[in-house]
Amino acid sequence: MALSLAKWCAKYAEIVTTRGLMPATAQEKISHAQGLLAGIGDKALKKIRPVHVARAIHAVWAGGHPAKARRMLSVARDLFTEAVINGYVNANPAAPIRPLPNRVRRARLSLDHWRLTQATLETEALPWRRLFAILALVTGQRRGDLLKMRFDHVWDKHLHIVQEKTGERIALPLSLRLRAVDTSLREIIARCRDYGPPGDTLIRKNNTGDPLTRSSLTKAFSAAFRRAVVWEREDRKPPSLQECRSLAERLYSAQGIDTQILLGHRRAQTTALYHDDRGLDREAGVWRTLKI
Repeated sequence: MALSLAKWCAKYAEIVTTRGLMPATAQEKISHAQGLLAGIGDKALKKIRPVHVARAIHAVWAGGHPAKARRMLSVARDLFTEAVINGYVNANPAAPIRPLPNRVRRARLSLDHWRLTQATLETEALPWRRLFAILALVTGQRRGDLLKMRFDHVWDKHLHIVQEKTGERIALPLSLRLRAVDTSLREIIARCRDYGPPGDTLIRKNNTGDPLTRSSLTKAFSAAFRRAVVWEREDRKPPSLQECRSLAERLYSAQGIDTQILLGHRRAQTTALYHDDRGLDREAGVWRTLKI
């Protein structure tokens, strides 16, 4: 009996878990494999053709999820490469599919818009809402890492972070100061200690001290941004909390900080993607001065 795609996806999940990936990365690959299965259907592995893979990928793209479609295509290529290696198929049906265009839809966050959003958050009754966006900007870390920052991660005058997505280990000095907002990491951590009830994490629920969820931070930032900023652009979605990371990179880069270490990137090319302001300077009419 021919091996089905469903059974191969289950085997692929086992292969992925042996690669030493971070749990979140491994789970993302497995999830995209399941999405591919849903799009193609449980066909015999040997009967799957490039057209079947292309239709599944482009359906996700047409549904308004270009980034997800690109990641799914990457997983499809990997999944069928493993099938070739293991002798279940002779050719990779995902290989001929052309790379999907990188259509940027999310706008970058400007410092002015961040300031307006933070001013709105400062009026919130819940203390954690007044702190998470400035913690995100001054540390430049991802949402998941913000949630896991603990007071016992502070020692030797540094905040120590093991990044959830990559496993990179970085130590941020408490003296780290973002000049654009005139705030240091030490000052933010002090503010985090001041609100109760006590808890292990820097950002926590004000009534129980328990950690917050990712969606709580995302929704709070987006709601404050909508209240603070009149967004009239139809060609771009308004910036999300994740864009604090790019803004931090751009601001610290202007200070001469090594932002590749700050962001925990292994490759300078990845940091360069965050440095791209997606046209913010052009829209604001900013002159880019050549330094000689």
